[in-house]
Amino acid sequence: RSSDLLGLLAVATLSLFGALFARLWFLQIVEGDSFEAQAATNNREVVITPAPRGRILDRNGVPLVDNRESIVVGIAKQDFEELSDGKQDALVDRLAQALSFGKPVPEQITAEDIRKKLDDPRFTKFRPIPIAEDLTPEEEIYFAEQADRYPTVSVEHTTVREYPYGSLAAHVLGYVGPLNDDQWQELSKDNDSKKPYVQTDEIGRAGVEAQYESYLRGTPGQRVYEVDRTGTIVRELEKERVEPKPGDDVYLSLDVKVQYKAEEALQAQLLQRFQGRPGHEAGALVVLDPTTSQVRAMASYPTYDPSELVGGIPCPVWRDLQGLPREGPCGDDMTAEIAQRKADGDPVTPKLLNRAIRGEYFPASTFKLASGYAAIKAGIRTPETTIQDPGYERLCEGDGKGCLKRNAEDAVHGSVALAKALTVSSDVYFYKVGRQFWEQREQLGETAFQDAVKDLGYGELTGIDLPGELKGQIPTPASELELALALYRADPGAYDNDEAVARDQGRWNTGFSADIAIGQKLVVTPLQSANAYAALSNGGTLRQPTVIEKITGYRSATAIHYRPDLDERVIRQIDFKDARDDFLHGFQGVVDPTGQIDRGTAVTTFTGFPFDRMPLAGKTGTAQNGKDPTTNRERPDTSVFVGFTLGGPSSWVATATLEYSGSGGSAAAPAVRMVLQSIADGSLDAFTIPTGGSIDAESAAADAADIGTSTTD
Repeated sequence: RSSDLLGLLAVATLSLFGALFARLWFLQIVEGDSFEAQAATNNREVVITPAPRGRILDRNGVPLVDNRESIVVGIAKQDFEELSDGKQDALVDRLAQALSFGKPVPEQITAEDIRKKLDDPRFTKFRPIPIAEDLTPEEEIYFAEQADRYPTVSVEHTTVREYPYGSLAAHVLGYVGPLNDDQWQELSKDNDSKKPYVQTDEIGRAGVEAQYESYLRGTPGQRVYEVDRTGTIVRELEKERVEPKPGDDVYLSLDVKVQYKAEEALQAQLLQRFQGRPGHEAGALVVLDPTTSQVRAMASYPTYDPSELVGGIPCPVWRDLQGLPREGPCGDDMTAEIAQRKADGDPVTPKLLNRAIRGEYFPASTFKLASGYAAIKAGIRTPETTIQDPGYERLCEGDGKGCLKRNAEDAVHGSVALAKALTVSSDVYFYKVGRQFWEQREQLGETAFQDAVKDLGYGELTGIDLPGELKGQIPTPASELELALALYRADPGAYDNDEAVARDQGRWNTGFSADIAIGQKLVVTPLQSANAYAALSNGGTLRQPTVIEKITGYRSATAIHYRPDLDERVIRQIDFKDARDDFLHGFQGVVDPTGQIDRGTAVTTFTGFPFDRMPLAGKTGTAQNGKDPTTNRERPDTSVFVGFTLGGPSSWVATATLEYSGSGGSAAAPAVRMVLQSIADGSLDAFTIPTGGSIDAESAAADAADIGTSTTD
């Protein structure tokens, strides 16, 4: 009957619940203390999950550095350690063979490589230890299909840095790399609680990647695990999981099209100068907006591809970055190799060096802006002061070294005032300026000249927001004596073991002042030169250059987190007094023959330039490099040029320095013309950067073959 059946079901149900309650009573009351003690022995393990870095874009929103997905194969170390020794060895060998199949030897992964990763204490055992990156989709499918042959091996998708334009702007962008031991020790002392680092993280190592690391670095997430006394995961505490947040986007002041044209022009002109002598090419080209000192382009050559540096730098790549053949040893052997090559006179041109801010060069005649300004400030010249230039200046009697100073090619310029002295690049005019400063040192002060030229930023850091900038050197009587004594202490025999000889050689004289006034015996960076001329161009405001336009949220151009206050970046105001028009007139005559009495040193180079669209001025410089100690022959000159606009629809300053490339009008000036002409004639607007940012220097040189050159300065 149904009533009997229901009764039986009720009895059964009550029996089951009774058993359940009895078991619960037993676990909680009888064995509760035991389970509580066991739970108390479990620990919490927090595992940091990395966040994507922010992007780096040009001022128009074109991505220069982005993130891409990478397929990574890893080994779960905790599970791996549970395998027998034999199975571990077999798995490692099998994995090494699979990852190396069909790849060239340098890209192959050995069993030893895998063991080193597994034994690396930087990696946590709570996340798979990465063994190889950038697997192909076919390799991913292979490991999925053959999972039973690769126990403990996992395949994940992660993000890594991507450089859509290859080496373009590499020295500005910089690169990322794994934390080294010293960096980790420093960071671990005061690890940022909001964006904590772990030892296996990557960090910005140069350029913008390093300078703006705090913005570009994302906020890591976390996963919290409960683990037992043996370190085995019991469970994840999912409520405590925090998802990673990408870093901020950094918008640069660079215009990627102008950057491309700058690198193309630099490489093309270096190729022209060094045909048949590869390996010597080096130089820099900087383009500024003089109204703000924002960098529109910054090129340095030789350059490198930052994508090769992601995840670490293999020995062949490291050798290449040092200017050595990729095949060969690293470490101390490589250091000795570099020293030997230099001793033999072979070229060693490191690629990581940003020559725009770390290359220290003789500015040659481009420094005459500073010399002329110093003379005006000190009152030893007015714009109208006229001297006679017979082609030489005698500083002392006799035929002693440096007694007779000459113009380039012994050119005679006759009656010369400031504007003409700049147009024709009269060395005699500026030799006399340097001489007068030294001869009147009691009235003006021993370092009056040096102090004045520093107003334009020479001898000081510009303050650009890039790491590693050098400030150049403006020698003084005190520094020359200090240098001579330092050399004496290092090698007394070179001075006949007589300190008095060293002091005599370090004694300042009129010739030193004369040489400095024409831009020899001192060193500046290309950026310093560009910034000094920007101050003249904009009416007298010297600013700290910057490469930043703004910083925003990730993929959110309107969520601005930082924008530089350009007014706060003003260094000082420079008073050119009533000489500014003479400076502009003189520099205009260098490139533009219109209305000039005398022919400028770069008129040939700029013949046919669209001055009607872009009024232009400039200054050539030809820096002498002395003798090569290995051959005792004079080294080729370094070519220098600065060009700047005189009004027009937009304002530009561009400077180029090409090592060992000849006169300023023969290499550096054509490079600057190539950049500015593309802006002036509008061809830049319609220009499309080739895929990958590749530069065909040979074709660019051929296209620029009709640009004239000048060989005097």
